[in-house]
Amino acid sequence: MTDHTNTSSANTDQSPVPNGLITVIGICEDGFSGLSPAAARIIKQAGVIFGGKRHLSMLPNNISAQHCPWVSPFNDNLALIANCRAQNPVVLASGDPMYFGVGNTLVNHFGFENIAIFPAPSSINLACARTGWALAECDVITLHGRRPENLRARLRPRGKIIALSHDGTTPALAAVMLYDAGYGDSNITVCERLGGDHEKITTKTAREWQNHAVGHDADNLIDPLNVILIDLVADATADLLPLGPGLPDDAFIHDGMITKSEIRAQTISSLGPWKGAVLWDIGAGCGSISIEWMRLGGQAVAIERDGKRCDMIAKNATRLGTPDVILHHASIDHAINMAKTAADPQHFPAPDAIFIGGGITTPNLMEQCRDMLSTHGRLVANTVTLEGEQELFRFYNKFGGTLSRLTVSRLAARGNFTGWHNLAPVTHYVGVKS
Repeated sequence: MTDHTNTSSANTDQSPVPNGLITVIGICEDGFSGLSPAAARIIKQAGVIFGGKRHLSMLPNNISAQHCPWVSPFNDNLALIANCRAQNPVVLASGDPMYFGVGNTLVNHFGFENIAIFPAPSSINLACARTGWALAECDVITLHGRRPENLRARLRPRGKIIALSHDGTTPALAAVMLYDAGYGDSNITVCERLGGDHEKITTKTAREWQNHAVGHDADNLIDPLNVILIDLVADATADLLPLGPGLPDDAFIHDGMITKSEIRAQTISSLGPWKGAVLWDIGAGCGSISIEWMRLGGQAVAIERDGKRCDMIAKNATRLGTPDVILHHASIDHAINMAKTAADPQHFPAPDAIFIGGGITTPNLMEQCRDMLSTHGRLVANTVTLEGEQELFRFYNKFGGTLSRLTVSRLAARGNFTGWHNLAPVTHYVGVKS
């Protein structure tokens, strides 16, 4: 048993809070009265309390601790909390601090051994309790600070989505996106101020919600604290796209430079996607590999030197539910040099897999990509030229891996008849760093 477990256990009785511990307490709309006795005791003993103004206003007047409302940007609060460590600071958070909450940020920054957490029911828990939805059967996402187009990657007939809103305009924005995607008959339930005296639950179709007033009429305003539950219904205009790799070529805007569907399915499989994995897509073209990778739960960095194709990548990413793709309009050499010196890992996160779809003959590109991968990282490359094939064969002889030839034939018209049209054969390299 770790010291932290012993520390957390001590917090539930009358013993003092260990010096330097940061206590994160989840609080719901029922305020201070809804807290557990242990959480309430710690707040009463606290010297300093951090939180949003709404949370701080829920505390009774007899709480003597210094109140510190969040400042912007949020990361500036971390230094303020660190300066108060000797006072055993308390942090107030909405519901469950570890579910899309501030608790994750604090644990990552200060270390779990320095944090004690008292969770409350999350707004998502309360929404399911009010509607009878089975949480385990739902896709849960957050749209807080994110674009509503992220919903597009979760669209499927008879699916259920629970989304944390950014503010009161989010339901209408989501409804417009759903309607445009052919899901206008979907039922959207908006749950406002769950767990408090002002709780409100409203259900309408996406068709109806998209026209919801967002002006100054108090009767029509949606509270910023809301959760969206979407019961998906696809109409005849919906374009049903699979979650797995190999989306139809016409799902993408492209100029012909696209990894064809059959080859793309094999390429994604060779890259070995997993949730949260980072892909670098070098010579990204229209972004088909990056977008399919992200639809499977990963993060992608798309590097493309052609400006028109970068525009295609951005449009495709929005249309297909991956607007957060990291797009770099840059040459391969410039991108790699930037990656080696970048101070901000958000722009160039370390890759778990790299796909080279263009520029395969760039000197030492394969070696540079391999060097950037950590152990178990995957390097995959495709080429249709003899020069590219020679480069892959050279690299294969040096580092091993697998080489294969992928060929695809598609049925096509031949005059008044039909026949098989052979696509250009693709030489396919797969290497796993060890």
